[in-house]
Amino acid sequence: MREFCDKRGRERVVIGACSPEVPENPLRGDLEEAGINGYLVEQVDIREQCAWVHSSIGPATAKATALIRGAIDRSLRQEPLEDLSFDIAGAALIIGCSEPGIQAAMKISEAGFRVYLIDEEGSGRSPTERTPADPDSGILAGHENVEILLNCHIEAIDGIFGRRHVKVHTAQGPREFEVGTILVVTPREASAKDSFDHSSSDNPSLITVAEFERLLMGLEKGMQPLRPSDGAPLRRIGFVQRVDDDKEAGRAAPEQSAFIALAITQALRLKRLRPDMEIDFYVHEAEGLLRTSKALSDSAARSGIKFNSVAAPPDITSEDGSTLVRARHLGHDESTDVESDLVVAVGDRRASGMASRALELLHAGTGESRTGGDFAGGQAADLNRGIFVIRTSDSKEAAARADNETEPAASAMVRIMRQQTVRVPRHVAHVQEYRCRGCGKCADICEHDAIKLVEKEKGEQVAQIDELRCEGCGLCRVACCNGAMALLGYTTTQLLAQMLGMIEEVGG
Repeated sequence: MREFCDKRGRERVVIGACSPEVPENPLRGDLEEAGINGYLVEQVDIREQCAWVHSSIGPATAKATALIRGAIDRSLRQEPLEDLSFDIAGAALIIGCSEPGIQAAMKISEAGFRVYLIDEEGSGRSPTERTPADPDSGILAGHENVEILLNCHIEAIDGIFGRRHVKVHTAQGPREFEVGTILVVTPREASAKDSFDHSSSDNPSLITVAEFERLLMGLEKGMQPLRPSDGAPLRRIGFVQRVDDDKEAGRAAPEQSAFIALAITQALRLKRLRPDMEIDFYVHEAEGLLRTSKALSDSAARSGIKFNSVAAPPDITSEDGSTLVRARHLGHDESTDVESDLVVAVGDRRASGMASRALELLHAGTGESRTGGDFAGGQAADLNRGIFVIRTSDSKEAAARADNETEPAASAMVRIMRQQTVRVPRHVAHVQEYRCRGCGKCADICEHDAIKLVEKEKGEQVAQIDELRCEGCGLCRVACCNGAMALLGYTTTQLLAQMLGMIEEVGG
């Protein structure tokens, strides 16, 4: 650990240790007790990146020195900040009266918190069938803190993390209540295969973005990527945009842009690890979608990743053990087939019914379950704070997975509410007003209603951030054509200083 001061006499600390995700919070807390602002502390990973991957001391030491030099240069450009603080309401909302929802409601109730368990008519199994509760009492037998609201329709979910205001309409009339955490139990399992034709329904080489992330993490740890169908090495991968049937043709939804940007980032990581890998993107309405992630797509194209603008979402077919992407490119009358070892479906198919409505209001997808793993170190999840999703279906595998996820999800919700006040890092968007033109693109793309245009001098408008609503996702930064949006702690100046510091150290 190295401690030093900047020109203003502010103490800064750079730590060379292991991965910052593990010990960062307690270290930062200890340093703050000593009077050092936690945002002036940088930690770099010299264990996994240097000590564990180099067989000789010389190269490992040189790499560690460069990483620390970069951290020092970045730290000198960091500004002291304060964490965001959220007051947590002591009540939970559970959407879905299937077995996982009931189990979670009972656990949260036993911890002493109020639970609103809601569902729509004919969805799942009524809790009154599972227990000897009075069907008209609205209370789960043996759990007076659990109020059951059936035949519901969700009208609105407003507010911020920790205090979300819920409006529902029941057979008895409208109800409103405030909750600190939310669990959504989806009535069916989201799958990449459901959006394509039947011939690909059993194709193991068709996976989701989340499944590809797990494969990519294994590759980054030194594992070999293998084709799921037969274990052969991967040589060509296709990323195929998945479009929901209910989307208007020609209308690029903000969430589609976000998923495309995520997939491009994954493809770039793969290309750096395996430059020989052939990577194809098939994007419908490509011009509009790629405009919001132009810097990423341009970088990907320079790396050899091929982008195909197609007239309609491609078909995925299986023939003689091979997976084919059948696409009709813009300006062409005939479709072409490209054989791929692996196809990644890019997009998010939402659940149906009440779960779909809730997830839409909460801006949370069903691509992956969000259970206790999203809550660690005393901090809320980095995205959709306080929201947890469990997928379930009639399949034995999905039901068993949902049962295993119920306990950690309920436990995480209880931990959040017991804290009463939660502090989270202030890694939120920031407006550089001298660059802002007041065009409103950032406000239009923000899914969390965290950006508004306000009037400044001479009638000019600039964007303004509601930091309590901001999730730090970076979509506004991608959408801004004038470079006015930044993320606190991750500005271009700070990151560039870090990179240049490393390059200078190694003599680049």
